[in-house]
Amino acid sequence: MEGGETPSEPGPGGSRLPLQKPFSAGIFSPDKAELCLAGPGGRFPVAAVDEILREVLGSALREQRYEPGPCREAAKDIAEVVKARVKALQVPRYKIVVVAHIGQLGQQSLQISSRCLWDPHTDTFSSYVFKNTSLFAVANVYGVYFE
Repeated sequence: MEGGETPSEPGPGGSRLPLQKPFSAGIFSPDKAELCLAGPGGRFPVAAVDEILREVLGSALREQRYEPGPCREAAKDIAEVVKARVKALQVPRYKIVVVAHIGQLGQQSLQISSRCLWDPHTDTFSSYVFKNTSLFAVANVYGVYFE
């Protein structure tokens, strides 16, 4: 069976998906971190992305009061603006994924998590938390290296 063919008989677990070799990301080595994070196109600019997140969230939400409808739209707008500004940095060979959450600031707690295939040698992220008297916002930018 070649790479794109579908098996005629169900595979393990009843799946008809093509069988693929397991992916191995290797082992991360702190003393090789500088080399590991540098791909052919260069490093993902985490410090510059941190600054973009601070600027965009601060300017968009500084005076904003929490209201569900407008904050839903603000989260979408923030994600689009951040993505455009990160893409303007023109870092080659990285896919940019931006996720923004806005919620009402109260006495509650919240845990946000995400999952994806990750290569610790090349993939990275930047995150920023913003709070004012009425709301909180969390924005994450994932830089996923591809060949």
